[in-house]
Amino acid sequence: MSNSKFVPAPYAVFEDAAMPYVPDGASGLAHAAPPPGRLEAAKRRNERALMAIDGVEGVSLGQTAIGGETLVVYLRDASVKRRVPSQVDGYPVETSITGKIDIQHW
Repeated sequence: MSNSKFVPAPYAVFEDAAMPYVPDGASGLAHAAPPPGRLEAAKRRNERALMAIDGVEGVSLGQTAIGGETLVVYLRDASVKRRVPSQVDGYPVETSITGKIDIQHW
């Protein structure tokens, strides 16, 4: 018998974590992330093609909501989003609607 004054509830449900913890550098990952520091090179390689899409106002580096690296593509309006790829060189692409950007008026 335990010396604890807390008795486990008879109806308690114990679950495994939805996403198990995997330390950095662990092998066996299903999808390997691109090597760190390569996002800027991916941007340089693809910026001209992304800017050629009618309605794209700019491209920059950014982070996803969970802290991963991403390319951010700035759009004139929401209709442009369907023409922007969801991934470039293994990095996710996030979009931001900014309207027309006119650098001459800055």
